Order: sequence, then C-alpha cells, then structure tokens
Amino acid sequence: MAEKAAIVAESLAPGAVSSAVALRHGLHRNQLYAWRREFRSAAVADAGVPELAFVPVVAQERVAAGNATVEIEIGGVILRAGPGTDLGFLGEVIRVLKATA
Repeated sequence: MAEKAAIVAESLAPGAVSSAVALRHGLHRNQLYAWRREFRSAAVADAGVPELAFVPVVAQERVAAGNATVEIEIGGVILRAGPGTDLGFLGEVIRVLKATA
C-alpha cells in the first residue's frame, strides 16, 4: 500500500504527467486514476487513523538557502519536497501517506 501511495503522490506533484508516471511504474493510466480516486475517497480519509498533532523533525545536514530539499519519511515512504512546493499539496500528500502507513 505504501508503494501505491508513493506512486499516487508522484502523479500529483506539480508538473507531473500522469501517463508518464503510470508508464514508468508499469501501470495503465486508468489504474493510476483509480488509485487517485481511491485515495481521495472518504473511505481513506475516515480510515480511523489518528491525526498526529506533532511529528519530530530530525535535521541531518544544513543546505544553502534556496537549494534545500525536505525529506519526510512516513511508513517507509520517503517524500521529497523542493523549493516552491505548494504547502497545501504537500499537506494532502502527507495525509494520504499517513492514512496508508
């Protein structure tokens, strides 16, 4: 399930081409769209996974401002967000990953 969530998150990234993401992972485009619908459904949102109010942050190294990439690991999936990532989108991806972890 974590791999499925990672593929869905990749397909929802700004500038991502869903058909290219599906092809890269050996999927048909329609399968990827079905997964996206699944993760957006109320069933996933209401899966009973408690919402975390606090997540510890561990800094591993400093990077020059403007070049920083944030890596978030949830349930064995690593989410990387670079400069300019839409915070609303990032929040949605994290919620999907937590629901499937």
